[in-house]
Amino acid sequence: MNPKETYEAKWLPLEGAERIERVRSIVMETARRLKDPGDIEQFALAEENKRIEQGKFYVKWNGLDLARGYSGLCLLFGELDRLEPDGQWDVAGHRYVILMQQALEQQGIESLSLWSGMAGVVTGIQALSRQGTRYANMLRSLNDFFLRMFPEYMYVVRRNIKEGVLMSDYDVMQGLSGIGRYLLHFKEHPEMRIALTQVLEYMVELCGYKEMQGKQVPGWYISPDRLISSSDQELYPEGYFNCGVSHGIPGPLALLSLAHLQGVEVEGGQEAIRSIAEWLMRFTIKDEYGLYWPGHVSWQEQTAGAASGSPSREAWCYGGPGVARTLWLAGQALGEPAWRQAAIESFLGTARRPERLWNLHSATFCHGYAGLLQMTQRMIADTGTTELIPLRDRLVDRIVQSYDASAPYGFAELEEGEKLHFAGVLDGAAGVALTLLAVIQDQEPEWDQVFLLK
Repeated sequence: MNPKETYEAKWLPLEGAERIERVRSIVMETARRLKDPGDIEQFALAEENKRIEQGKFYVKWNGLDLARGYSGLCLLFGELDRLEPDGQWDVAGHRYVILMQQALEQQGIESLSLWSGMAGVVTGIQALSRQGTRYANMLRSLNDFFLRMFPEYMYVVRRNIKEGVLMSDYDVMQGLSGIGRYLLHFKEHPEMRIALTQVLEYMVELCGYKEMQGKQVPGWYISPDRLISSSDQELYPEGYFNCGVSHGIPGPLALLSLAHLQGVEVEGGQEAIRSIAEWLMRFTIKDEYGLYWPGHVSWQEQTAGAASGSPSREAWCYGGPGVARTLWLAGQALGEPAWRQAAIESFLGTARRPERLWNLHSATFCHGYAGLLQMTQRMIADTGTTELIPLRDRLVDRIVQSYDASAPYGFAELEEGEKLHFAGVLDGAAGVALTLLAVIQDQEPEWDQVFLLK
């Protein structure tokens, strides 16, 4: 068995001149609507105030966020600039960089995370830097700031391994899986490489088993007192093991696998990859359409060694496709054909499963059609599974059909039947535009590294 068996990816773009032109026109119109940061902030604050008046839940606007703020929009304009270097997209992106610089000077930043902290800020600016040839001093300064803050952060998360792990310690959104992906981009910088090594060593430690209630369980067990939401506390009174890419153990699996594939290894790293992958394989569920994974494994299911339940959703954040993608990466890293085959079978199962069972309700990335589309496109490229092309094309059509020219940014997020309008990457128009843009190019993108897809 070749420990690093890899496949030569072949990016297969969408076909059909009329369809491509329709997709391109939507991307360009969406990008045009996202050019003015002042309008975006004003609209976001107005929507926030409206929800406050209505007594509804809201996420406070922060322009530095990768999820909904300026950093994510830098990814869009950076990708457009990469593809059309004479299109003035760098000028549009520069407006956001200036505002981010001002925000950092005026309000500072508390988090180091990828999706709402310094790692995301750097990632956004890096996307506009034309391979580091621009904003070099700014990037160096921000990375230095990160490195100064990092030891204290690591002290806290390492302490939590003994006192009780939080999902936000290790996950993609707030924790070390996302931070590690940012560091992996800068792996040739000696101090960043050291920090990355510490992250990977933490992941190895996280994968160690520990005794709870007289049983040996994986270290990523979340005890009931560490569950954040009251609904989770009610549903899982004995705690759980999170299986979502966004907040669960597939995030560390993706990071460990990507690092291994890029030649960054630590002692115990391969064993950690194997431990997570085999655990996920143990909790695979099969229905009449194919393989999938639960959103969570309960204490009782862990004890029984098997999970049950219908698919949570066919999304990046939770559900079969996201987990399957991480298993594919693990299979590439360690040369395990069974993991790769399970990943392919899961995507084929999604293609066969009726759309009414997908539990997708909007075009956006995190838990919508765009995320499933980008993962499907990646799997087509990496595996050569052309049977997935009809699924990809169907997803493109669903997204195009959902475009609403009367909406502020063309695409809306649907939450509990209510349309919400976000500009950003995670659950907004920029993420949809990036995904549509990717399928009409003949070269693979860079931006989806923030979702740990590559």
